[in-house]
Amino acid sequence: MHKIKGLPLNIGKIKQTNEKTSMSFHSKFLICFLLAGLVTPSLAWDATGHRLSAAFALNFMSDESRVTLADILRQHPRYQQDFLDAMPTVIQSGSEISQLEWLLGQAAFWPDIARGLADGEREKYNHPNWHYIDGAWIRGALTAQGNVYLDIDARATIAGMPGSSIRNENQVNNVILALDFNTAILSNGSSSAAEKAIALCWVLHLGADIHQPLHAGALYSADLFPDGDRGGNGIRTDDGTLHSRWDAALAGQSISENVRAVLNERILWDTENINWEQWLAESREILLDQVYTADMVSQIQTAGRQNQSRPQFNLSPAYIEQMQSIARQRRGLSGIRLANWFDRNLN
Repeated sequence: MHKIKGLPLNIGKIKQTNEKTSMSFHSKFLICFLLAGLVTPSLAWDATGHRLSAAFALNFMSDESRVTLADILRQHPRYQQDFLDAMPTVIQSGSEISQLEWLLGQAAFWPDIARGLADGEREKYNHPNWHYIDGAWIRGALTAQGNVYLDIDARATIAGMPGSSIRNENQVNNVILALDFNTAILSNGSSSAAEKAIALCWVLHLGADIHQPLHAGALYSADLFPDGDRGGNGIRTDDGTLHSRWDAALAGQSISENVRAVLNERILWDTENINWEQWLAESREILLDQVYTADMVSQIQTAGRQNQSRPQFNLSPAYIEQMQSIARQRRGLSGIRLANWFDRNLN
């Protein structure tokens, strides 16, 4: 008998074929977040956002995958201090599904927790360059760069190494290679239990990160951003950087609003696609067409040519509404695609 926190794990599959079941999923999902105290303003690709993606993954995967992921996660070398000890009391006394949902959410956020570990542990587990990718990097289905170039020569295309050639983590330096590396560990029967548990955290985390458009490329300007804007981190808006605005796209909205919207919009998704090169290609298309607007590009180019300082952008209501819609869809889509990957590769 499988257990989480001493309770038997026997979770029935949650179907997705009718309105009644979708509402059951929504209610269970929302209750878990309410109990966990996570209904405060959310960060789209921070703690709440990664928990949201993981919850969608959990609720769309098979019974077998749920049991497998729970078994894998229990072997994490920091399971006691970073998972069990961190679990809210109300979750500890709650249902099995709420416990598992919280644990997988914690796993999805754990790579960011690793940034704050003590020396030694941080160096062992933290990999800052795994969360994003150079916009000039291409491979396979990823055929176009994700960079904007203004009055500056385009950077040479970087031909990405195949995932099959990775032999150790020292070869991994971006989100695509990190997914290659960690999914290989998860699906390799010879990997140790601890290696699989750490890899599970990274797959959950990176599967969401790669759906964030500003993790996919950058804007270069001869005078203002000769080394790139670092995925929007160098562009100021009326409330933080462009990158932080996209990270916090859904701040101030309730979990119930976002869950309902995600479920309503999912019919537009290619949920069967489990090729992360294509996931990144989608993010780059959104980045170039909708994140960096024509007006932003024009103002940055003009400021550079006239030797002015970097402009600050006041995001319009229309831009914010579109940003929120994209954020919701990308969060839900990442979770469902991860569920499909787990179902196909771990059972």
